[in-house]
Order: sequence, then C-alpha cells, then structure tokens
Amino acid sequence: MKSRVVVSIYTDPDFYPPTINAILNLSEAFEEVVVISRTNATKDFPYPENVRLIKIGANCTVREMEKQSFGKKMFYFMKFLFSFLKYSKQSATRLILIYDHFALFAYHLCRIFIKHKKVWYHNHDMVNKELVSRFSIGGLAVKYEANAMKNIDFFSLPSKERLVYFSDLSKDIPVFIIPNYPSLKMYRHFKKKFGNERKIKIIYQGFIGKGHSLEEIVQLLPESIEGKKLYLTLKGSVTAEYKSCLDKLARDLNVSEQLRWLPISSYSELPEITASCDLGVGINMNNDAVSLAQGTASNKIYEYAASGLPVVLYKSEQFEKYLASYDWAFFSDGSLLSLKNTLGQIVNNLENLSISARNDFENRLNFERVFQPVMKNVIASL
Repeated sequence: MKSRVVVSIYTDPDFYPPTINAILNLSEAFEEVVVISRTNATKDFPYPENVRLIKIGANCTVREMEKQSFGKKMFYFMKFLFSFLKYSKQSATRLILIYDHFALFAYHLCRIFIKHKKVWYHNHDMVNKELVSRFSIGGLAVKYEANAMKNIDFFSLPSKERLVYFSDLSKDIPVFIIPNYPSLKMYRHFKKKFGNERKIKIIYQGFIGKGHSLEEIVQLLPESIEGKKLYLTLKGSVTAEYKSCLDKLARDLNVSEQLRWLPISSYSELPEITASCDLGVGINMNNDAVSLAQGTASNKIYEYAASGLPVVLYKSEQFEKYLASYDWAFFSDGSLLSLKNTLGQIVNNLENLSISARNDFENRLNFERVFQPVMKNVIASL
C-alpha cells in the first residue's frame, strides 16, 4: 500500500460524485487520502477513516461563492493554493490527483516547489470559455490550462468525445477514459422495492432548467398512463425564475400536489431517494460543449440504472451510441406526445426493466470496473 495521495478540487467534492467514487477507491490503495477543496456542502460525505478533508473557507453555496468580491475570491484561492502546496510537497505524498482547472492552476503556480511527484489531471467538466471573464481567477485558470498540462504525467476524462478540446496535449502523456458510472461501494446497499400502488413516480436529478423536457412532463401530470397516476420529483439546483415557471404551470393544471421539489443534499442520501422512484429522466437537449459529449459523462443516467430505474433519454446520436443496446434505456424527442408514448412502453414492465438496469450496473456500468485498472496503472509507475 502506498503512503499518500493528495486529491484537489476547488468545488466541494460532494457535488461531484465521480470524485467521491475515486476517493473511496483510492482509500483502499493508499494509507492516507488528503482531499483539498472549498466548503460548499452542508454535510460531509462519510468517507473511510484514512480520508482527511482540508476544506477552505466558511460554508457557502457555489452561487454565493461566485458572487464574492474579487479580493475575497483571491484570498480563498491563495489559502487553497498554500494548503495544496503544503500537503503536495511532503515526502509522504506519492501522487497528486487534480480534478478541475482551478486546482490545476494552483499546481501550475507552485509546481517548482513540488518535485518528484506524479501528477494526474482528471478533467471532470468542460468550461464554457465564453462565459468566463478573462480578468478572474477562473479566467486565468482556463488561460493557463494547456500550459499547466505540459507538466502532468497522466490525463483522464469521462468521455472520449471531449478529447478534441485538448488537441495540444502531448502524445507522451497517457490518456484514460473514465466514464461517470456510479460506485458499487455506494449503490450496492440500495435496491428498488416494488409495491402495488397505482402511480408512477418520475425523478429528474441535477441542475433543473430548460432543455430537459420538464415543462412537457408537468403537462403530462393531469393524465394517467395505463391507468396509473403520474408524480414528478425534481431534485437539484434551480433558479427562482424557473421554479416559479414550473410551479405556475402545475397550479394552472391543478397538479401541484403531484410535483415535488427536493434541494441539493449530501450525495450519500441520493441513492435512497432515487430508488424510491420508478423511472428517471435523463433528457438533455442543450447544445453547449459539455452537453454534446455526455454519452458516458452524465452520471445521473447511470445513477438511475444503479437504483433500478429505467431511463428516458433524448433521441440523439451521442446517447444512442452508448445506450441503445440497453433495454432499460428509452429514447424520446422530448415532445409531449413522444414522452407519453415512451412512458406507455415502460409502465407495464417496470419490474423487469428495473432488474435489467440493476444487473447492467453491477456487471458493466460501475465505477470500479473502469477506474481500478487506471488506478493500478498509475500506482505501478510510482
């Protein structure tokens, strides 16, 4: 067992399940895992005892963090950088695993003080460069990302389609694709239970906004599918404007009691919530760089499957490429009629579809299956 790995991510890892999954697996291969991040979650994930959390700043939401003054942002970034440097340069540290461009920028600024350490950069999320101010910490991090990547030893990302955005990457740096599948360590304790209730509970989890056919699903709530009443749970972050829009639509249709809102909560609580529903919505019709490369990067799709839920997806080339072979994956163009027809195909076969989704998670679509071979490869080089 190796001594220590330092994992750095600027946003609280509780908002990035693949980072949590990596930490759980790294904790079995290293004596100590030091995780350096900001403080955004109200509750820490229950990590193993050898995981040490170094959280920077008082607790605040990501949106509150974004609204802070430049001086305050710089203050906390420098605290993050010095904590990163402190633990990374120590002799016990054998590997540094970086999860976003902020943490990569911190490494770039202090790398001359960190010698003889292997550095692994996992790009967990693409950044829309047009929305980032050049005169901000995030803007500087984006600007120097390619430069910083010249000094890494390993590179990974959740979707091979995103490789086109890293054309300057040295051919000497090993590249690994690690899809955002859920972890067996998290989901094996939760299995779907079936009752005889005459209702179908639909869930959408993630950022709640336009492009996910949520308005259309609310419009379906007054109807029944195969004699079963529909309920919709929306779990995640939402703007006040969009929430007001959906609430008004539900009131106008007299289905407010069939629409449930759940805020962001600890990732450890998510599997039980998801497994309490019957099918998941994974539709994404947005066309930004991240959305157009989500075939293996959208963790919610695979979290639904891990919880034993069939999934409704947007009928597009990227999703069909990776998911058309699974009988629990259904495709819709997002319209009201298409959604109604798709739900009709699902509701009378829920139990069989659930068993199939769970089996595919346990045998093929779990994080350990894709991460552990990469982890062993990296560790072998230390």
